[in-house]
Amino acid sequence: METVKVKLNENFITLPIAHRGLHSAEVSENSMEAFRLAIEKGYAIEIDVHLTLDGNLAVIHDSFLSRVTGKSGIVEQLTTNKLKDYRLKDGQPIPMLSDVLELVNGRVPLLIELKFRRTFNERQADVLLMQLKDYPKKQFIALQSFHPKAVRYLKEHTDEYSVGYLSSYKLVRTHRFVNYVLLSLKLFKYMHADFISYDVNYLPNKYVASKKKRGVQVLAWTVNSEEKKRRALAAADNIIFEHILPERR
Repeated sequence: METVKVKLNENFITLPIAHRGLHSAEVSENSMEAFRLAIEKGYAIEIDVHLTLDGNLAVIHDSFLSRVTGKSGIVEQLTTNKLKDYRLKDGQPIPMLSDVLELVNGRVPLLIELKFRRTFNERQADVLLMQLKDYPKKQFIALQSFHPKAVRYLKEHTDEYSVGYLSSYKLVRTHRFVNYVLLSLKLFKYMHADFISYDVNYLPNKYVASKKKRGVQVLAWTVNSEEKKRRALAAADNIIFEHILPERR
């Protein structure tokens, strides 16, 4: 299909975006309680999804489960039913995307990042689009990924959602050229991306400023201090935050 540019809904710009929900030392990231708390505060929410062995989408940041559960395992090698044996460190279960969609139900914007273990899996994007098919407020959904092929694939297969490219620097420590390509957004045109999610630690820079001047919307992540918030808002349209409680713009 022909790619169509889709702007982020204005609520992705006016509502600060809670990184993995409104989590804390007591409430686990990417948990149902973190999402409930973000909804109560009126924040938009950013989440991560991985493809399970049986073709479902689990809401969790890492492929490896040990950091967030204390128990070894790899999401992509486990079925949905087997994931029920795992608990986040505060005792909550690992949510499925369907659980989160039912909870949020269009009340606040939801920014969904496609995560992958080694490389992008087209099936993951297909499952995501399928699970979003009946969502009641599609303008309150946006998608993003670090993988250029994932962004391009989504843009080629849907025009219902704004799709963004996540970027940083030194993601591939031993490849200076690859890092330069990432930093400078050289693949932005190839991906047909609608917006940029950029690492606040490398803002401001001329590459992002150039895209913003041309009307590309920019989100800055992960903003976890007032100093970073000031820097982010000078270079971006909105922030993806954690460990602070920013006011709505």
